[in-house]
Amino acid sequence: MEAVVLNKSDVTSWVRGLLASYRVVGPTSAAEGVVHYTPLAEDGPVVLDGLRPIRSPKEHFIPATETLLAFHGTAKAISLEAPPAPTRETVILGVRSCDARALTRLDDVFLKRKETDSLYGNRRKTTRLVGLACESPSWGCFCTSVGGSPAASEGLDLLFTDLGDRYHIAILSEAGRELIAGAGFAAATDADASAAKAQHAAAVDRMPPFFDAKAVAEKVEWDAPVWMHYAKRCLACGACSFLCPTCHCFDIQDDATADGGVRFRCWDTCQFGDFTRMGAGHNPRQTQKERVRQRVSHKFKYLVEEFGRQGCTGCGRCVEACPVNIDLRQVLHDVEGAKR
Repeated sequence: MEAVVLNKSDVTSWVRGLLASYRVVGPTSAAEGVVHYTPLAEDGPVVLDGLRPIRSPKEHFIPATETLLAFHGTAKAISLEAPPAPTRETVILGVRSCDARALTRLDDVFLKRKETDSLYGNRRKTTRLVGLACESPSWGCFCTSVGGSPAASEGLDLLFTDLGDRYHIAILSEAGRELIAGAGFAAATDADASAAKAQHAAAVDRMPPFFDAKAVAEKVEWDAPVWMHYAKRCLACGACSFLCPTCHCFDIQDDATADGGVRFRCWDTCQFGDFTRMGAGHNPRQTQKERVRQRVSHKFKYLVEEFGRQGCTGCGRCVEACPVNIDLRQVLHDVEGAKR
């Protein structure tokens, strides 16, 4: 695999060069040290290291609220206006491997079915992903149990590995090669490659005990007692879904006035009671037991049956955010060990 190195002292100038041609999004610290992916300004700070952002880059591909169309006029005089297409290509910096893999799972849902989502597809086509290998995985992570690793390259154009005073950068695509066409990069040595490989192995060693995701898919049962066990604790707050890099459920609503309005979609979750409530009031998932079962079954069984891989990349955000300490890893261990 071709690779280069970049001194940390040259990162800011490299990103400044990217800003001349791209919209650049990167990790930035907000109140109390919380890290978000936000568009970078010409004179703003550039930080690749640090904590994993609290939300994944998903929101830059599926915004929390997004206009699908605007309508103007009334009756037969009504006209429709589509949302504008992206005008500049985007580069997202510091993407963790689990989040890049999550976007390939969203590709399954939005681009590989009969009907595709053009808004999502346009953003994917015009975005480049610059990854950052995890040196110290967060306490809730479990990517190795779902086929990933702290330095997985799936879905990335470049992968940065922190070597102290410099980054080892694996070139993973032609788009990635274009991003490093400027000055400041040097060819990686065998020692650089060995150091990066050693760091990747050390990060894997810090991961929690492995569980068998394939066994989970085979043992998901409709009436297993595990669903009620966790439903009794679940508050249906939706934090797990809204922080998840692969959850993709949404609602569509109209905001109308006398002479027009907009149709928009917004994030939703199968954990909310109204998600499956029908117009006449019937709800096929009447209790939290069915909703907990749906979320786990969808990610670890139904999507496996449809696309051949889980709808989870083990980022651990749901584990860390749950206000009642429901640990998805323990849920899956329970499913895996459940008797038929």
